[in-house]
Amino acid sequence: MSLGRSGAPPRVASRGGPKAAALEALAQLQQLLQSLHGIQAAPVCDFLVADAVRRRLAPDASPHEALLVLESGEELHVALFLEDGVLAQLARGAREPWTHQRLQGFCAAAEGVSHFLYLSHRAQQGGSVSQLEMEAQGELDKYLAVLLQLWAVGRRTASPELRRRLFERSALRPGLPQAERERYRLSSALASACARALEARYVIAGRLESLLREVRRLYRLSGGEKFSALAQGAVAWAA
Repeated sequence: MSLGRSGAPPRVASRGGPKAAALEALAQLQQLLQSLHGIQAAPVCDFLVADAVRRRLAPDASPHEALLVLESGEELHVALFLEDGVLAQLARGAREPWTHQRLQGFCAAAEGVSHFLYLSHRAQQGGSVSQLEMEAQGELDKYLAVLLQLWAVGRRTASPELRRRLFERSALRPGLPQAERERYRLSSALASACARALEARYVIAGRLESLLREVRRLYRLSGGEKFSALAQGAVAWAA
């Protein structure tokens, strides 16, 4: 199964200025997640669309981030919407404080890019992916993307507080159907269990290479095997 861009034109930024900086930061976020999981995909910036497209194709989707997917035969048509406010948070400096606004915006972007990459990876492998799998991976990727930035500035011990902010203090968007609410709650619980296990075994001890090996192993699991590994915090010992 191949992955193609949606028929909607991508959003284009002028040279220089805040939008160009935000798109550069988005490309860096994609590279971070690709390096984390050992994968490659087309530039996500080429798949960005404006809010008008999101409202036309998925009016009930989040007004902050949405992956739009249409399956046509053997091809998946994909587009990613990210609100301007979300993109603006990406351009903030690495050492700036992780305020609620910054964390919320960054994580929305990380979730969107994670969904795009996971769907791309599965399409390249000729496999399928469930919404729960994609949501659970997105929740874990939010934690990992922020964690690695904290680690880079000597703050990996902030991981427990990061977990609490992401998984214990978050609130679901009002108006979601019950089935979606349950799926989001479950995906968050799965990611939280896995993050706690990764933290205990690798993060606190500063074992970055071992963390990366385990994260890449988990990324390539699918279906029930993946859910079981996440739910149990089943982290394999890595040398």
